[in-house]
Amino acid sequence: MSESYQERELKFDVEPGFVVPDVVELLPVGGRIETSIEQLRSDYFDTSDRALFKAGITLRRRTGSTDTGWQLKVPSAPFREEIRLPDVSDKVPDELSKLVFGVVRAQPLSQIASITTERTVTRLLDKAGTTLAEVDDDSVHAAAAGPAATVSSWREVEVELGEAELDLLYALGKRLRRAGARESVSPSKLARALPRAATATTDSTASTASTASTATTATTAPTAANAERGVRRAERAKRAEPPVGDVVAAYLAEQRHVILAGDLALRRGDDGVIHKTRVATRRLRGTLRVFRPLFDAARAASLDGELRWLAALLGEIRDRQVLRLRLDRMLDEVDETLLLGPVRTRLDTELRREQAEHWETLQQNLTTDRYLQLLTDLDNWVQQPPQTEKARANRDTIAAPLARAERKVARRLAKANATGDIHLLHAARKAAKRARYAAEAAEPVIGSKAGARHAKRYEKLQDLLGAHQDSLVSAALLRRLGAKAGDTVGENGFAFGILYEREMENAQAARDKAQRVAKKYR
Repeated sequence: MSESYQERELKFDVEPGFVVPDVVELLPVGGRIETSIEQLRSDYFDTSDRALFKAGITLRRRTGSTDTGWQLKVPSAPFREEIRLPDVSDKVPDELSKLVFGVVRAQPLSQIASITTERTVTRLLDKAGTTLAEVDDDSVHAAAAGPAATVSSWREVEVELGEAELDLLYALGKRLRRAGARESVSPSKLARALPRAATATTDSTASTASTASTATTATTAPTAANAERGVRRAERAKRAEPPVGDVVAAYLAEQRHVILAGDLALRRGDDGVIHKTRVATRRLRGTLRVFRPLFDAARAASLDGELRWLAALLGEIRDRQVLRLRLDRMLDEVDETLLLGPVRTRLDTELRREQAEHWETLQQNLTTDRYLQLLTDLDNWVQQPPQTEKARANRDTIAAPLARAERKVARRLAKANATGDIHLLHAARKAAKRARYAAEAAEPVIGSKAGARHAKRYEKLQDLLGAHQDSLVSAALLRRLGAKAGDTVGENGFAFGILYEREMENAQAARDKAQRVAKKYR
């Protein structure tokens, strides 16, 4: 049976003569230092095209330490989560194979590298003997397998937090930097061990965002004293900007990464990633629609349809999660004398049952050809985005789609307010989401301040209209369950009616506020 924990660590590159500084001063009262030497061997496994590595996932078999066995490390911002199995067999355990199935799909896993480490461990213990943190001084020897096999050696220092607050981790890091250690340029030992060609991610557009951001920063407004120089600098920065299609594609690649991380968590039974994964599908869909001219229309429409299907599967679960929390809070605000019958039990039972049914449907779909093909399509979009000629233009090309997205929000909101049509209000919410996500995607080109300003503006409208939609969905549920309670022995529909009326009032309040804020979006 596997177990997992949050890995909280910092990695540093050091010179051969580096001396780990004294850390006694960081001990609590009664604490002590304990040192030991370990000989570690780690064999790393991946597909031939490094699918796990490119998804930020590490799979290894380790011997020689207290954590002997198979380990799967997955992204869990701002650090990583490590899943351990006390199994030292040569074959990748089925439990871990199932977890990474959505990432590797039909590809076999084989050993890609072997790393041996001579580690000097300095543990910081409290007076009870609990490990607060450890500083690992590693002499590393790595051998990468494959046609481009390489052998390399280096020294590095890791700081890993135990049962202590993050302040201790950062204090240790600060002390190491003062002693001459440098933040590691590699995210892991494996990244450093593999040949450069093998570590080149297929997400080829992922680096364009920082490049574009640098170029944007360079185009600051010139003063009278250096106007000519400023113009030349601006022109150089403009020429250095990546094509706008690459900037948008980099944003799409980020969302695909979130979906892959969500896939692994969902296979572990973690429904806490439903919202984040669903938002990633929405960001993808919204970006494809706003920046439609940059991509092949047929392929974009096909991907949009499949993402809509996945978002719907996730949405059925997310809706029940939201309703359970929302109605539980509302019940807390109702006078107990008005809660006739088992209202809270009925709501909780019904929503949990429906959520479980939709969860089972989602789990079944995670192994279907349709879902796996969607993941493959996302891979292909990241590796070779189907861009049009317009995607090769510079920053000026991004203004028109952004403007169209903003105008669409204003038009839909105005029409919804004029007609009182709740369906148009929901459409305005969707348009606000797309405008927000488009601003996020364009941030490397238009600048972080402008991007954040636009995104925040539409996020507020999205939250307002989202509250309206939540009230309507909740009201429909309350009406249905209230009618059911009225026909059930031992239950009473009275409290459901009270909650229904409050939700309808909430919806009306949101519509009234939408009327007032509409002028800000003209």
